[in-house]
Amino acid sequence: MISKLEQEALAFVKKKEGKKPSVAKNIKLHNRTLKVGYRDISIHVVKPDFITENIGSSDYGQFLPKQNRIDIQAQQHPLDEVNTILHELLHVIVNDIGETQKGGVLADDETEEKFIYNASNYLAQIFRDNTWLLDYLQAQFKR
Repeated sequence: MISKLEQEALAFVKKKEGKKPSVAKNIKLHNRTLKVGYRDISIHVVKPDFITENIGSSDYGQFLPKQNRIDIQAQQHPLDEVNTILHELLHVIVNDIGETQKGGVLADDETEEKFIYNASNYLAQIFRDNTWLLDYLQAQFKR
């Protein structure tokens, strides 16, 4: 037996699958704030020549935990920008849950980066390939 909530969700998904993806709103990323756990993380779009902490010239972003800040390289392709935001957000999460500390499963920098890289790539692809999903999640949060 299907619950009323499951019926509504199924109807929502069927409705969205028949429609074209909505046109992206012109939302500015610079100087926005992400609320993550107890933190307010500021997002800054910066020139591609930024070098702070361990960031290299080929990196698209960085999380600065002591500053509660994420820097995102300006002028990226939109899909790269989405992936970079997800990537840096995952760094915030694994840092805050303590898994990057000594004894944590992601304590080794290479292991952390490999996990974050793969997880952000998969999340970006899921959201890209299932355009209805973000709308559906937002609708459920508003209930």
